Amino acid sequence: MRILFLTRSFNSLAQRLYLELTALGHEVAVEFDISDAVTIEAVEMFRPALIVAPFLKRAIPEAVWSRTVCLVVHPGIVGDRGPSALDWAIAEGEREWGVTVLQAEGRMDAGPVWAAETFAMREATKSSLYRNEVTDGAARALVAAVRRFADVGAPPAAEPTAGQRGRWRPLMQQADRRIDWSRDDTPAVLRRIRAADGAPGVLDELFGAACHLFDAHAEVPAQRHPPGRVIGRRHDAVLRATADGAVWIGHVRRADRDGAFKLPTALAFPAETAALPEWPAAVEAPAGASGWQEIRHEARGDVGALHFPFYNGALSTAQCARLAEARGLPWRRACTP
Repeated sequence: MRILFLTRSFNSLAQRLYLELTALGHEVAVEFDISDAVTIEAVEMFRPALIVAPFLKRAIPEAVWSRTVCLVVHPGIVGDRGPSALDWAIAEGEREWGVTVLQAEGRMDAGPVWAAETFAMREATKSSLYRNEVTDGAARALVAAVRRFADVGAPPAAEPTAGQRGRWRPLMQQADRRIDWSRDDTPAVLRRIRAADGAPGVLDELFGAACHLFDAHAEVPAQRHPPGRVIGRRHDAVLRATADGAVWIGHVRRADRDGAFKLPTALAFPAETAALPEWPAAVEAPAGASGWQEIRHEARGDVGALHFPFYNGALSTAQCARLAEARGLPWRRACTP
């Protein structure tokens, strides 16, 4: 079939779905959704049998969806509606979530469901869940939906909605993401920051300056500290007390400076973090023994494994040096290459 991808950007999800459909022999073209006029012109020129919308931030024009079947990939369970599906699912502690492929109609995310997949929710950031569970589920659901379109030409009959968890939820605002450091425990703080990671981050403040928070990890300090207080640093991250423990904050984007980039916390606040006490963690410590560890060694029989889940997969010069040092520790010489 001739299939037109209508997408805001050719992101990781769109790329994966493109590869899945082209591998099945479909002719797939990509059009960036920048205006109704451009979208309508692209449809008239390509004349697709089917339109797929893997990533949109606005509604498909009625002049398009009323004439050509448009399948929208929605990162939510059946019945879920709205632009912040995954954000709400993480923030509210959902244990199971999913991906729905539905047909575009007049109401957002309310058209017939062509296919759906569910998955267990990991304790992870929104970006990690999106790149893994959401993308894998979307690939399975879209392939099933396209096959059904080719074979049957119509979606399955709608299932009863009694007991359905999905509902309309609005765009999540910073007021919905706000952390109350005096009351929120560590799991609550982690959910809020992970639901906004990698964008837009949670608007908060550090050292008296407004900034967006990213890259959070739990810590259980030996003693309690006043909630909200910054109590230490480990490499480029700072440790901030919660109502029942503490969280490491690895990256921030300062909101008090125009055009500021997302940076490791110590780079965004060099003078302030330099004055904090260092909280070291041994590379050889078991997982969880010292809270968050940027680099961790794990022995598996006579094989040693190094874990280094650096934020977004990027390494600074200092992290490269620490990783090289970890590879040269005595335990390595006893491990099988």
